[in-house]
Amino acid sequence: MAAVLRGLEGKNVLITGAAKGQGLSHALAFADAGADIAALDITDPIPDIYPLATGQMLEETVQAVEGRGRRCLPLSCDIRDESQVEASVAKALDHFDGRIDILVNNAGVAALDTIQGMRSHVMDAVIDTILKGHMYVAKYVVPNMIGRRSGKIINISSGVTGSGHAQLSHYVAAKHAIQGLTSAWAFELAEFGINVNAIAPATIKPGEGQGSGMVLGLAGEVGMTPDDAYEMFSAAGNMPGDKWRTEVSDITDAVLFLASDNADQITGHILRVDAGQGAK
Repeated sequence: MAAVLRGLEGKNVLITGAAKGQGLSHALAFADAGADIAALDITDPIPDIYPLATGQMLEETVQAVEGRGRRCLPLSCDIRDESQVEASVAKALDHFDGRIDILVNNAGVAALDTIQGMRSHVMDAVIDTILKGHMYVAKYVVPNMIGRRSGKIINISSGVTGSGHAQLSHYVAAKHAIQGLTSAWAFELAEFGINVNAIAPATIKPGEGQGSGMVLGLAGEVGMTPDDAYEMFSAAGNMPGDKWRTEVSDITDAVLFLASDNADQITGHILRVDAGQGAK
């Protein structure tokens, strides 16, 4: 008998980086499971970072979720800015009856820099988006969960924490930090019945509409097609062979599992959906 995910219907889910890539995939899957979505994304460029989500993309996310019969609140927010995060979370809580049940800390950016050629403003953008961004969003969501003694937090780390990658040291360091804060939060929030876990995805195969924005963006930096860039990045980490070609849906399946009642006894765990990167 196939397992059925329990406890997602009627939940309110805040997803960062929800306008494209993994975040969009997660938003649509939660909507299909009967959840309502607060879709947060930056909608503005960051200097020397590949093109990020736009306001139009965020609106298209809203339309896609509402087309599935669920509510969706668009939140244009740069999670590097604590004041913007505070305002956006307050807006989400007001819109969704004072309750955020699930937080998916998905937003992140990457860039290619050698150690000796590290651009300080790019390093700040990567680390501030991934690490500070996760922490700022949780800072304003967690009190609501503590008050209700219930909640699920899923942080998105990366498979590169198991294998490393040249020219991505700022990104790899930030994603390692996500695993550390996941363990710390799980311990701190256990008494309040809040589960905190992380997922470490493999390099994700680009796909139409919902492909990995990161691979698409980095392909432009190295002057390669998205498919060629994917093969280069995955060869550095994923196990060899046709099977180990991770789709965005593989990560979404893991996110929904950790958010469901099926995972109530899992906390402080790093789920490696990484096509074997950690084993390599």
